[in-house]
Amino acid sequence: MSTISPGRLALMLGALVALGPLAIDTYLPALLTMSHHFQVPIHDVELSVSIYVLGVAAGQWLGGPLSDHFGRKPVAYVGLSAFVLASAVIAVSRNIETLYLMRALQAIGGGATVVIAGASVRDHFNGPQAARVLTSIGLVMLLAPLLAPAIGAALLKTTGWPGIFVMLALYGSGLALVVRFLLPSVRHEPGPEPLRQRMFSAYGRVLRQRRAMGFILANGLAFAAMFTFITDAAFLYMDYFGVSAGHFPLYFGANVVTMLGLNRLNVLLIRRFSSASIMAVALVIQACAGSTLLLLTVTGQLALWNTVILIMMAAGMVALVVPNAIASFLALFERDSGAATGLNGSLQFLLAGLIGSLLGSWHDGTPLPMTVLMAGSSIAALLVYALLTRGTAMPD
Repeated sequence: MSTISPGRLALMLGALVALGPLAIDTYLPALLTMSHHFQVPIHDVELSVSIYVLGVAAGQWLGGPLSDHFGRKPVAYVGLSAFVLASAVIAVSRNIETLYLMRALQAIGGGATVVIAGASVRDHFNGPQAARVLTSIGLVMLLAPLLAPAIGAALLKTTGWPGIFVMLALYGSGLALVVRFLLPSVRHEPGPEPLRQRMFSAYGRVLRQRRAMGFILANGLAFAAMFTFITDAAFLYMDYFGVSAGHFPLYFGANVVTMLGLNRLNVLLIRRFSSASIMAVALVIQACAGSTLLLLTVTGQLALWNTVILIMMAAGMVALVVPNAIASFLALFERDSGAATGLNGSLQFLLAGLIGSLLGSWHDGTPLPMTVLMAGSSIAALLVYALLTRGTAMPD
């Protein structure tokens, strides 16, 4: 289907996808310093993280069908321009309102850029080849959050917090050069629909595709189960189980190591099994792990050792679910792959944000709210998958 090397394409698109983790995780070490700069409580600065997550959802929702209509590269240029401009303005901002506004613009631009990655894979590859490329891109998604805080901390120490956003502006500029000169172009023929009509009709076609929505919704709910743990990880390990701040990264990092291992395992599995089949098994394992966590919590048997193991299983399965879900639903769309990718990304972030908000409102100082939401999300993911993909042939 394509003459480009899958590894080369994965490397370029992985650099695009890394934009999100870098934009969120590099400035986390600087939140306290920024609160002093803006003379506001740290919680006010933390709100900019939520603004970015919502902005990414909006950017992916817009960027998907726009990339189907205008092509991948033009949308990436506009998205990266917005990201670079917003990053530069943040670096010289003097009030919290400017930070909020520019973080929203930065997120919309970043979301519109990131959404072309999955659609670009569909432009060049399909089936198992697409799954292999998406798995390699997923490896970047796992490594970027590990490296980003260290990069941010180093920049904070050497240049101050504005240096973090200058780095993001330079990174976005570099990505624009990659898109311009290295990312292969695909002949683009816009459909006969006017753009305003296409923005709605494309999503309508995706929403009416029952099998595709099974993959998309199951992916979003499985991701939300992992995000619930991430949101409550510091409380769970350090507050509830009394793990020291020095040892916390080891417990948290165990999940990342698990995901890295399963990411590499997926490369071997897709040589023998369909993406949909691998995803189904991963959803079953995640639902079992989530349900067991809840059962142990309710019966008072939750301990540090079994929590670590079950969290590794529940969170780790996302490394198998996400790339195989994307490969499965993209195989169903040739014309609307951008819209399908945009809807998947938007729902993934919105579901994660909604369930994370529920966790905050229900928190009672015990692991019960977290385990209820993790079990509920993972079971819902499995049920949605079973009901909406039932009776249909699985993609190759």
